[in-house]
Amino acid sequence: MIQSSVRAARASERKSDRTRRRVLSVAKQLFDRKGYRDTTIDDITQKANIAHGTFYLYFHGKRDVLKELLEQTFGEFEAIVSAPFNIDEIHDLLRKALETYQRNQLLMRVLREASAADVFFREHYDEYFVELLVNHLYESITALQKQLGTRPVDPRGAARAIVGMIESFAYGVFIGGEDYSLDLVVDTLTHFCLSAVGIPNTATSEYGNP
Repeated sequence: MIQSSVRAARASERKSDRTRRRVLSVAKQLFDRKGYRDTTIDDITQKANIAHGTFYLYFHGKRDVLKELLEQTFGEFEAIVSAPFNIDEIHDLLRKALETYQRNQLLMRVLREASAADVFFREHYDEYFVELLVNHLYESITALQKQLGTRPVDPRGAARAIVGMIESFAYGVFIGGEDYSLDLVVDTLTHFCLSAVGIPNTATSEYGNP
């Protein structure tokens, strides 16, 4: 009897997980096709083939759906910058960050749109994306500047500038369609990041010295 109850509970949990994943998948498709602002709960429930009541078992509203979709993406960015890094790793770190942005460009575009259409995302954009990365980079830049014995700029200001450059450049290339190769973007950002840390960038690439 107990085993039967356990199996039933596990089956119910698996079904619940499948429903939640289906709602998230459908919402992501709709956000891409219709945009965040124009996608409604009706759109999501109809395409997911669930009742409104079922939707509200998992989410309070459209905003919560997007927040959960973004959590994984933010987790990827955080994993890249959370560990301390050395100077010679900055180039690879920037490439990983840009590749992550490229892989998640749909959700990053939706986040930009939601920030304009939804007061919640507009007020919390920095908290949910920018500040998270700035805090980690601030710690790493502080450690690097201490190691080098130089502090040409404030480390938090440098961290904020670096995150802003990455986000803006990535948006322009991967979403705005600006014609820059990934290698050129990485080399350019590496030059500015090294300058912020306080060392000259003498690295060469196929594009020459930045």
